[in-house]
Amino acid sequence: MDDFKLGVDLSEYQLKGMENMASSDMLELEKALQATELRGSDPSATSGAPLKVESLEGTLKILTLQEGDIQFWKKIPKLPAFNTVEEYNQLTSVGADRGGFNNEGELPEEEDATYVRKAELVKFLGVTKSVTHPMQLVNTMVGNLIQRETKNGTLWILRKADKALTFGDADVIPQEWNGLYKQHFTGFGGTLDQYLSSDSIVDLRGKALTEASIEQGGLGILENFGFADLLMAPPVVLSNFVKRFHESKLIQPNTAALTDGIMGQRVKVFASQFGDIELGYDKFMKANPLRYAGSAKTSSKAPDAVIPDGVAPVTAVADGSTKFAGFNGDYFYAVASLNRYGEGPLVALKNTLTTVAGTESVDLKFADGGGTYPASGYVIYRSKKTPTTPLASTPLYPIFQVSTAQKAAGYDGGIAPLVRDRNRFLPGCESALMLQNNDEVYSFKQLAPLMKMDLAVLSPAIRFMILLYGTPQFYAPRKATRFINIGDDLT
Repeated sequence: MDDFKLGVDLSEYQLKGMENMASSDMLELEKALQATELRGSDPSATSGAPLKVESLEGTLKILTLQEGDIQFWKKIPKLPAFNTVEEYNQLTSVGADRGGFNNEGELPEEEDATYVRKAELVKFLGVTKSVTHPMQLVNTMVGNLIQRETKNGTLWILRKADKALTFGDADVIPQEWNGLYKQHFTGFGGTLDQYLSSDSIVDLRGKALTEASIEQGGLGILENFGFADLLMAPPVVLSNFVKRFHESKLIQPNTAALTDGIMGQRVKVFASQFGDIELGYDKFMKANPLRYAGSAKTSSKAPDAVIPDGVAPVTAVADGSTKFAGFNGDYFYAVASLNRYGEGPLVALKNTLTTVAGTESVDLKFADGGGTYPASGYVIYRSKKTPTTPLASTPLYPIFQVSTAQKAAGYDGGIAPLVRDRNRFLPGCESALMLQNNDEVYSFKQLAPLMKMDLAVLSPAIRFMILLYGTPQFYAPRKATRFINIGDDLT
């Protein structure tokens, strides 16, 4: 135990040549030179501060994403693509479920199988990185700067790919691929009403994920001839799921965990009636963050602000298909224009609350604001019910997005050019996806491996691109269940 140290001893900081310095000499030195708390490079530094050797920890502290944060991307099966248009065939029916029994010697009725050919377009992800020549010559704590920036660029690409794996929508941003949520919707070939009322959707309406809802989702997949074995969700969804077990957990005495003082419960697998389902999380499945009215563009190349209608920008209207029953109250609405570079300023359509009855929906009317980089779509934001704070300090949550073409035609029951909110998606809620996890159901078709491509040297700097070409394909969307409107209500 004599060698055990709680910290660095003061003697280890003693400078060479000062071992025998008298205390009076030390005091004189202190009068003459004071290190102060300023950095030696600070232009306002005085006294002895410029002589200090600055102490910088010799490792890079990572404050942003790491490879372990990208989970769903790791799980999706990867297959090679051989064209920029990747097609696949679906067997949607082996014949109608009718007849079958015959009289002796009788010719059976003919039944034809149904085949459908579908396609997804390969899309192109890329980022350019640059390291100046002088920066390659200086000493750094990260070693080779080009290798470091190659890794950073790769993580940047994978973050974008991982996010778009679920949320990509080529109707709203044409340069994006269609993510799994969009392909899940189009796989049903109908309207929002038909899709959201199908057995492949579990709408929790603000409640937390429960064992019963997972069981319901697994049953939907089974009845569509699949077997659920993976559920992917944002971390908060699984966190709220396990909270249900904490207070009701049976503590077993005389176990190693109890002896070691290990409490809590981590649920890795849900044992459904039809098989085990792995519970995985991905930080980039989380819904886009909230914003506040008047917040600026997220990118200098984002489109300009939308223009609210001067007469009736927000109108509550009677609607037999509304889902505001039980959610009637007062709401703020705002809209941000959108293109491939980012969102424009968030514009409140009205500075006052709009009262919505349980039998009503809300029509939104606004015009495009133009700009050098035009909008390809719009993100609709809404507050939670009956906020108690003024508009400027009220969080506004993205609830859905529409393309410019969808708005021009009238969206979800709104006449052209109105966008209607029927409360299908709740503010501040999340989505999750459960599916049969193999390449019979889905995959990522990759035209080429993730690559680094060097650019011509036109200045004293090395520039290169990190590139990824591909698209996800959802071959059997009915062998998946999407959970929507997952909240934090544990009741």
